[in-house]
Amino acid sequence: MFVCSECGRSFPAAGFCTEDGGTLADAAADPLLGQMVGSYRITRLLGKGGMGSVYKGVHPGIGSRVAIKFLSQECSQHPALVERFFAEAKAVNLIRHDNIVSVSDLAETADRRPYIVMELLDGLPLSAYMKRFGGLPLGSLCRVVMEVLDGLGAAHQQQIVHRDLKPDNVFVLESGRVKILDFGIAKLRPDQGGVSDATRTGSLLGTPQYMSPEQAMGQHVDQRADLYAAGVILFEGATGQRPFPAQTLYELLKAHVEQMPPAPSLLRPDIPPALETVLLHALQKDPAYRYQSAYDFKAAIEQCLPYLPPESFAPLGDASGARPAALPSVAHPSYATPYSPNPYSATPAGPFGPAHVGAPLATPQPTMPSPYMPGVMAAPAPHPATRSYSWVWIVLGVIALLIVMWTFSWCGACVMMAGG
Repeated sequence: MFVCSECGRSFPAAGFCTEDGGTLADAAADPLLGQMVGSYRITRLLGKGGMGSVYKGVHPGIGSRVAIKFLSQECSQHPALVERFFAEAKAVNLIRHDNIVSVSDLAETADRRPYIVMELLDGLPLSAYMKRFGGLPLGSLCRVVMEVLDGLGAAHQQQIVHRDLKPDNVFVLESGRVKILDFGIAKLRPDQGGVSDATRTGSLLGTPQYMSPEQAMGQHVDQRADLYAAGVILFEGATGQRPFPAQTLYELLKAHVEQMPPAPSLLRPDIPPALETVLLHALQKDPAYRYQSAYDFKAAIEQCLPYLPPESFAPLGDASGARPAALPSVAHPSYATPYSPNPYSATPAGPFGPAHVGAPLATPQPTMPSPYMPGVMAAPAPHPATRSYSWVWIVLGVIALLIVMWTFSWCGACVMMAGG
């Protein structure tokens, strides 16, 4: 039997659908193709990862399209992974915001495979634009990050912390609107569905390239860890590189804890001083010296917009507006102090597969594929970035991360390194 990738109709031979011209896939190669799951017929595999797969589903009666995210049969046998999988649906349902992908159902198949029904989006993850262009148009980038902060603000109002924000989890629609994906390791209040041992203080969760210093040391995290990750995304999108290049996991986590990032304007001279100040504020080591809410961070970016060229505001989803930025090569960038006073400041002056400690650092990859082809506060005085004995906590955090990875390696998922 062959199944149409668009409508889900079945045909006896390979070819194209006589109704809509969709390609036909062999159901013998994938038993889920053509099957009914809840109200939807499975029509096409969208992506596959260590923890499971994402399929396109179509409602036979009204033709609505959805993405259906399945946990793998192996991982379905592990209660902690099932808990984390369903935590994503619970978190998203609590937030209900236009900048967060919506979830309409969660259930299990007849063979007890958990699945989540989500909205199907057309566009690309922010990471795809970064890989293609490096530095992005500043206006477009700021608009994207501002929408991310709107979504984070709504999550934080529900006391939900994403903890794995990264460009792979920021989806840019063809319209230019933004959706945040993958709340699979989100931290919820106990009364919102419980917090397992794997999400409490002392566990290293998230993607190291975007981890806040407190995450890197396995300490308690709150909404300010998400804001730090948003700052890393803004830095990377603006300059074409992450603030802390490193060869090993240990070096990277140590840099997050102890090193100041290079001045963004040294990597991209057209970054206005106001935006540079905002970036450095967001990347403060101590959460007390960062923005204290997503809305404060958004307001600070908004004050920078008048200093950006009008042509830089074309939506990233519009191919005509997505142009690579001219970024100079800087062999030895100097490291910025937390704040450089300037007349344009938008804020008041103030402040992996299983990795080995010495092994090369892997590029972050999503454990589970995304189902798609999203007021300024006065800060205290600057705080010294270096922390005594921080290396001890980093080593312990790396060891804890490796132990957790080893524990879950039988199901083929590096669940601590990426969400959902």
